[in-house]
Amino acid sequence: MNQYFKISTLIVTLLAALLLFTSFDEVFNPSPWGENEDYLFPRFIAGGIAVLSLLLWFERDDKGKPTNFMDLLPGLGLILAYLISMNTIGFYMASMIMFFAVIMIYKKPEETKDFWRVLLIKLSISAVFILILYGLFTLMLQVRLPRGLFF
Repeated sequence: MNQYFKISTLIVTLLAALLLFTSFDEVFNPSPWGENEDYLFPRFIAGGIAVLSLLLWFERDDKGKPTNFMDLLPGLGLILAYLISMNTIGFYMASMIMFFAVIMIYKKPEETKDFWRVLLIKLSISAVFILILYGLFTLMLQVRLPRGLFF
């Protein structure tokens, strides 16, 4: 592991451990071992992040390609546009555009060269992704999401 990777892995591991500890701490959660389900989801997420970050410590140090941070700039721009547009056009439409843009920008180099076929497949994958989000957040969890022009 290179030095920057070790430092970032250490920071993520410590942050996940802190979040996991906080979800079981009695100062923040009066009955951490009782029937209180408010902290159940954060415990799952913090536990999952902690396990995955611990797995990074055992990863082999192969001669991998170093990360080019210029490759990350389109993704960071998309995140910023997503956050700005969510209240204007709505959560679901912004999520669909964001997901479609990410899978179009960060495509595999060995992908087929037929543009219209790739466009149609990725657009249908984006639609299925949004239907899954709708089923999860609106139908199952009944969460109120930002509404905009579309839905």
